[in-house]
Amino acid sequence: MFEPGTLYYFKPFYFNDGSSKPKYFLALYSDETTVVVATLPSSVDYVPDHLEKKHGCLNDLPSDFNAYYCAPEVAVTVGGWSFPTHTFLYGHCVNTFALKDLAETYQVEGVDYEIIGKLTTEELKSIIKCFLKARTIKNKVRRLLSNPIKE
Repeated sequence: MFEPGTLYYFKPFYFNDGSSKPKYFLALYSDETTVVVATLPSSVDYVPDHLEKKHGCLNDLPSDFNAYYCAPEVAVTVGGWSFPTHTFLYGHCVNTFALKDLAETYQVEGVDYEIIGKLTTEELKSIIKCFLKARTIKNKVRRLLSNPIKE
């Protein structure tokens, strides 16, 4: 579980503050034993007005803004699945999650979570490349994401 490039849908996702809601979860890296690097895609638009929104990396150094924008109806998975609405993966929100905690919380596929699909290799590489441009990601996350993608 939590194979890099796999998009999940948690029903619901439990946040550290105790709140929860249904949420997509994109695994970007996993060492298969202890840690998963992932991002929680969002439909909330924080993109500065001066940046054009087109599918792909949105990076603006002067404002320290970094996000990967997924346009609706643009397929991101091998099976052709696309986000139903404008979706943003924010660089500053990429985080590490303890594999043990995730495995304990989300045990049953189809009940606790769904597997939406596997991102295309090109899409995954583009997302990681985008996040590595961000000045706002944690050094540990940058180091883990810098490992080559296994195909």
